Amino acid sequence: MAELLPIPDIIYGTAFKFDNSAKLVEAALKAGFRGIDTAGSNTAYRENLVGDGIAAAIASGDLKREDLYIQTKFSPFKEGKDPALYPYDITAGIPEQVEQSVSSSLRNLRTSYIDCLILHSLYPNIEDSITAWRAMEGFVSAGTVRSLGLSNTDAESLRQIYESATVKPRVVQNRFTEDTAAAPNPKMPANLPYPQVAFDRDVREVCEGWGIVYTPWGLLWGNPSLLDDPELFEKIGREIGVSKQVACFASMLRLSKGCKIKILCGTTKEERMYETLDGLRRVGEFLAEGDAQRAAFDEAVERVERVIL
Repeated sequence: MAELLPIPDIIYGTAFKFDNSAKLVEAALKAGFRGIDTAGSNTAYRENLVGDGIAAAIASGDLKREDLYIQTKFSPFKEGKDPALYPYDITAGIPEQVEQSVSSSLRNLRTSYIDCLILHSLYPNIEDSITAWRAMEGFVSAGTVRSLGLSNTDAESLRQIYESATVKPRVVQNRFTEDTAAAPNPKMPANLPYPQVAFDRDVREVCEGWGIVYTPWGLLWGNPSLLDDPELFEKIGREIGVSKQVACFASMLRLSKGCKIKILCGTTKEERMYETLDGLRRVGEFLAEGDAQRAAFDEAVERVERVIL
């Protein structure tokens, strides 16, 4: 089995970029992102255009395929959706659907391997989810997929899949929010997946126990109570001279308790790409200045931990 590329601290997310996917992916890679997140279905992604953006960035000579961490998803068909949005025959069996989806992703992304293949969502019953997972495992054995992950999962399903798996999940990518399925935010779209427990604490606890990397999606726009709290990210951001958004990313990356977290960033503004990466570098420089700076930042991180843990 090929050696796994380390998961970058920050990954560029391509959901809802649609026709702008190629130019935004190329811009993100030129700015310095080295992780790309996409999916094979066209419900929210345009994987073929993501592949165009990656190819253009590589053609520029600034990076090689082996420099990149690319993750994509197998998306189970959802009733009511247009079957044409999926890269497989929805009447085929689950293993055949996975095979067709992975083959399509390899073509779209113009690559001979995928760093991480994620089960985009769970089936209504756990048996079908495990069937899909086993089909995904076959690509790891074949060498065309390096690792596997889950998205939009609850804690119990994660446990069941982990315990039944030969290839264990490396990544969980879930919506991270204080609002829950039992108490959704009425200001948000009604069809969003919500965690069962605030800030997905139960899923993150499972991830911590098994060494699974947790990647929150909707971290910024889904958590105004965190982002707008003057005693959290705004305060440390002012001290370092970075935005509260960058302070949020840096704080989540430096949590001393709980599971390891990586950041998903999907900005559509090219200047924000540079600002984000430069801001994270500035945080690193601030921490390198001395014990007082590290203590100040760790105090800020502890304030965050008291809220989300």
